[in-house]
Amino acid sequence: MREMFKMKKDYAFSGLEAAIVLIAFVVVAAVFSYVMLGAGFFATQKSQEVTYSGVKQSTSNLVIDGQVYGSTAPIQYITFSISIPEGSQPQSLETIEFVTTSTASAEPNEATVDFFDYEGDPVAASTIMRPGDKYTVRVTMDPRPAAGESFTIEMKPKIGAATLISKTLSTGYEKGVII
Repeated sequence: MREMFKMKKDYAFSGLEAAIVLIAFVVVAAVFSYVMLGAGFFATQKSQEVTYSGVKQSTSNLVIDGQVYGSTAPIQYITFSISIPEGSQPQSLETIEFVTTSTASAEPNEATVDFFDYEGDPVAASTIMRPGDKYTVRVTMDPRPAAGESFTIEMKPKIGAATLISKTLSTGYEKGVII
């Protein structure tokens, strides 16, 4: 008879072990799901930040608005207009970097730049350019490309993609012609 009671005790103990194991599995599953949810929320937040950063970068571009003009032969100044499309981010003119290269010198040079409003009056470099504004830019070329040579001007805003102007002058290039 004792054996029978002993058996019942063992069965009860096995049931208690099973309950403890079940509780342990539930706790481990809860912790694992909490960790996975946390990782998911973190990944979602990071992807949202990347998306907003990408939208900000893509809406901060400067565009060339109109034609590109050369001054003399060889070219001393390149003149063109820039603007920011509607819905884009404002830009400070002083934070825009202009880099020039030409076949006369393969080394890139930081360009000397002057800004003018639509009436031709000089504009301070500290001016904030807003969507819809249009300013004329005069880039001093050094060294000066001559007829038959090429040049490149790269506009690098603080925020946004760079804009590249790359032109080759015709061998019959004359003063003040649209390039």
